[in-house]
Amino acid sequence: MALSLRRQILKLALPVAMQSVLISLLGMSDVFMVANLGSASVAAIGIGAKIHFVLVMVMASLGSAISVLVAQYFGRGKTDSARSILLLGMVSGLFLMLPVGLLFLTASESVLSLMSHDASMISKGASYLRITVPLLFFTHIIIAYESALRAQGETLLPLILAAVAIVINIILNYVLIHGVWLFPSLGSDGVAIASDIARGLQVLLFFGFLAVRNHSLSLTSLISARKEVHQYSKKFFMTAWPLTLNFTVWGFGSFIYHAIAATQGTDALASLSLVSPIEGLYHSLFFGFVTACAVLIGQNLGQDKFEMAKHLAKQFVIWTPIGSLFVGVAILLSSPFFLPLLIDPNESLYQLAVQLLWVMCLTFWLKVLNMTIIIGVLRAGGDSKYMVGVDMVAMYMLGIPAALLAAYYLELSYVWVYAMVLVEELAKAVLVSKRAFKGIWIKNLSD
Repeated sequence: MALSLRRQILKLALPVAMQSVLISLLGMSDVFMVANLGSASVAAIGIGAKIHFVLVMVMASLGSAISVLVAQYFGRGKTDSARSILLLGMVSGLFLMLPVGLLFLTASESVLSLMSHDASMISKGASYLRITVPLLFFTHIIIAYESALRAQGETLLPLILAAVAIVINIILNYVLIHGVWLFPSLGSDGVAIASDIARGLQVLLFFGFLAVRNHSLSLTSLISARKEVHQYSKKFFMTAWPLTLNFTVWGFGSFIYHAIAATQGTDALASLSLVSPIEGLYHSLFFGFVTACAVLIGQNLGQDKFEMAKHLAKQFVIWTPIGSLFVGVAILLSSPFFLPLLIDPNESLYQLAVQLLWVMCLTFWLKVLNMTIIIGVLRAGGDSKYMVGVDMVAMYMLGIPAALLAAYYLELSYVWVYAMVLVEELAKAVLVSKRAFKGIWIKNLSD
């Protein structure tokens, strides 16, 4: 791989990876700062965060459509087209979040009672969902902007603004959870309020910085582009709908895995809630490289440089899983040092968390392989409809039934239930690898 190309990859990948790591650290702080409040609080934050994760998947699907099209239009020098795509994606997501926000405000207890009978957890989790309604809208605006900017190769501004918001969020977490200075001790509600304030500030910073720079994607530029939006609506929605369906199907399936954990007891859900942010941190380290893969392939496809796009795909598919395995081993080797700082080693929760870490760290390379092929290669060329069928087969016909079988029929310990996700990942790896080799994704969407 040429030195200039490596520099370009690192320029795109490192800021995205650093930002994703910061977000994961924020998720860890949300959970770990309430760890001393008991398993119910940890489980409440964990299940609330997982519900938000499903919704973020819907937002990310629109962000992915924005990224795919903006990368290819930007590759052809069509800035006006990129602006219209961003506006379409932003407005669509805000409308989608309206009924969800209403559900959170009126029926959050009913939703959580479907997954657990722990009254304390349900009460704390419902309060978290109600308070974080504004977070839904703030998060989508941020995802839309970050997707468009990254597709144009601008990764530093999203990183800086995210870092500022995350630092503020972590400070507010501590202050509002424990009641520092004149602030009351709000417990798990403090996590929700801190998230709302920090994300709202991040949105304002985005609008302000882009306006000062007179950027082509500033809010005033988007508003002025509203008259041209109809020219791109068909192409955007044809790109977005399979992504939205795919992300929703996958996000809901991952929520089912979490719901199965909830039925195994509060300790099982709490251990998963503790390990999930660590997994998110692991994921973040490689998400930057997958994003760089998608941007570079998308820009090359937009310029009809198909051979270069194929070369990039091959290099990323080889090296990202190898790097992931090394990181997994490093996390395992360091776990005896950091895990006792979070959980008392004498508690049963500690032993279960250690077991989950072993499964996660030794098998995450397979998830990274699938993530690279799906996000970095197939979706970069607009080949998204196929993934709906893949998730239906791999997740709903294999992975989830295997987890249910282990939990309810075989009545295995939770670590074996957690490991059943490998069934889904193995099936997915076979299906997406075959698809990538066929080269159906090699096409220019900006024509």
